[in-house]
Amino acid sequence: MSQTLPKLSHPLVDDAQYNLVRSVGYLTAAERRDIIDACEFGDIAHIKDKRKSGEPYITHPIAVAEILAGFRLDRDTVIAAILHDTVEDTEVSDEQIEQRYGKVVARLVDGVTKLKSSTHNKQENKAATFHKILTATLADPRVLIIKLADRLHNMSTLDAVRPEKQRTTAQETLDFYVPFARLMGLNDIADYIEVLCYRNLDSEMYNKISDKLLQHGLGRNFQREAIHGYLTIVLNNLGLGGGHVKVLDNRVVIYRQFFRNRGEINALLRHYAFEIVLDNIEACDKLAYYLIKKYQIDDRHIEDNIRRPLPGGNQSLTLIYERDNDFVKVTILTKQMQNAARLGVIGAEHASDVSQSVIQASLRNMKDLVDEDCLNAGNPDFAAAVSTINELMDYLHSSKIICYSPQGRAYELPQGATALDFAYAVGPMIGNVAVGANIDNKPAKLGTVVKNGQLVEIEVNSHSEPKAEWLGFVVTNKAREEILRWFKDLSAADKQHHGMQALDRALKTYQKSLDDLTDSDWKNLTEWRGLTEKEALFEQISSGTLLPQLVVTRLFSDEVSDIQSQERIDDMTQPQQLIVNASGVELDFANCCHPIYGDPIVGHLSRHGLVVHRHKCFSLDEIRKDNPYQVIQLRWRNDKAIKQSDSEDHGNKIRFPAYLRLSVALSDEQISKVIYHLRQLNIGVEKVDVRSSDTIIHIVVRSRNHLAQGIRELRSLLGFPNIMRLYQL
Repeated sequence: MSQTLPKLSHPLVDDAQYNLVRSVGYLTAAERRDIIDACEFGDIAHIKDKRKSGEPYITHPIAVAEILAGFRLDRDTVIAAILHDTVEDTEVSDEQIEQRYGKVVARLVDGVTKLKSSTHNKQENKAATFHKILTATLADPRVLIIKLADRLHNMSTLDAVRPEKQRTTAQETLDFYVPFARLMGLNDIADYIEVLCYRNLDSEMYNKISDKLLQHGLGRNFQREAIHGYLTIVLNNLGLGGGHVKVLDNRVVIYRQFFRNRGEINALLRHYAFEIVLDNIEACDKLAYYLIKKYQIDDRHIEDNIRRPLPGGNQSLTLIYERDNDFVKVTILTKQMQNAARLGVIGAEHASDVSQSVIQASLRNMKDLVDEDCLNAGNPDFAAAVSTINELMDYLHSSKIICYSPQGRAYELPQGATALDFAYAVGPMIGNVAVGANIDNKPAKLGTVVKNGQLVEIEVNSHSEPKAEWLGFVVTNKAREEILRWFKDLSAADKQHHGMQALDRALKTYQKSLDDLTDSDWKNLTEWRGLTEKEALFEQISSGTLLPQLVVTRLFSDEVSDIQSQERIDDMTQPQQLIVNASGVELDFANCCHPIYGDPIVGHLSRHGLVVHRHKCFSLDEIRKDNPYQVIQLRWRNDKAIKQSDSEDHGNKIRFPAYLRLSVALSDEQISKVIYHLRQLNIGVEKVDVRSSDTIIHIVVRSRNHLAQGIRELRSLLGFPNIMRLYQL
């Protein structure tokens, strides 16, 4: 390196600067001089600061900048990384940074600067910081990758902090930053961070899989070379010699599957991943067709994300096949797709049109969550930030699908969304006048659940209006809010009219009408709702407080169990009382999927009452297809008292049956240990069925979280076998 570097405050800082300058050789000489100046400026600003390890603090931000230089990011991003803690931790101001390095650098630094207030608790401060990062990222995605590089370096150097802090930081990163990064298409950096999260979350489990990877390292290398050689021969034989086969490091997938209890160690070690870069989409299709035919790959193991990109915009064609007892995952893509995938939303200008459309769909959904006024510099609203981040967490951790309009525009929806949710995603001007849908050119009802990659066309009628019963099956908050907004603007008389019409339509499900209701029926309904007249009942229906489908279920169930929601958790004795929007109707839990408190749930309206199912229950598929209005969204109560009870024992009050399959046949001694440890967690054991190669355990638990706690305990106790929840026996 020809340029002479200034001597900084410590030899470790000199080394950090030297390594960074070597990494930014792709920048111009003037840009490199600015980066050297930023190192010196940051060194002076942080001169009194030390890391927990005792090293000069400035070595951390310079290391963050070096990580970003590995992505060949621009001068502003690299300088912002060097200075990202100066405003937060030193006397340096935004104005100084702007004057010295420009507005963009100052804006990026501000985006990653934490919000702190002594008058607010830790949760509120953290939520406000997350909200600020989210808002800044939507304005300039480089904010996120600076924060991710910051997390990556911090996660790799957590040894100097106490174990509890390590776990807290790792969980926060896994809950917020990793899914956020993946949604933005930043999968490369997310992979590295995710592995470090597992290392800091549970060192025993991490070391278990790491040791296995080392033990099988030579064998895995041999297999990788053999598969690599085979795929290269296939390319040459197909006339695709210009393609390049790359062995992928799939350790993050192995760690993820193991930590999430989704596979046996020995089975996971037989999974291999490869990336094949070809010249064009036609070449990708040619190779995929050959492999599909040769290995008889079924549709479940084929993902065509070239035509239908993943959330985040990543495009590829992925195949999984079995070869000599090994599972091989082949990702086929073009050079353009590979370049776009490296930086996701940051490199969106290099992506294809369809990929950019998917990226924009994700950005639109996140912008809908953000209240940009809640964090104004003068008086930030910390409570609003907490609410926004709670919604964002739900969004980040929900399974997502992408559907397309006839014009090819992508819309991102949660799994389980309906055609009506799609209509409102397009906009309220479409949703409010929707009358039907065509899904993949086939007529469908508005309540039909849409699937990933489908083409959805909404039929509209300018004279049509929203219907109150829609509130029973829409999934997205946007759809629900738009429907409620429309009804809110109506006069009292119009609300009563729409509520009456909605109830009449619901009655037709039972071949009845409003005229068939007796004075006794009306008295039953008004007393149930604490009302004096039926017009008020109609207003409740049109305001979304009461679903017309539930009114009908109450009227025509064989037997109505009038269990009202109680204020105190101590008064609750039946699982039915935990469902917030179905009080006063006969309710039962389905035996086909055995839902428990905390599972995402829906209700099937039958002549025998309301039957609660898990939202993915296969038995609902035909019902949704033929009578989507009979499946309504349900919600569990989320009272603080109930959440508190999740960590306490309430005797034999509210419990749910659950079934576990352990991938090992337990010995008598192990069974005794299992029963003892589960009872220590207040999990009842009703039956243990040991079979030739596995064990089925029948248990009773309070909630989904309680069940997860039990599974974690058993995996640690038994050497981390795979433990699967069975939804039916």
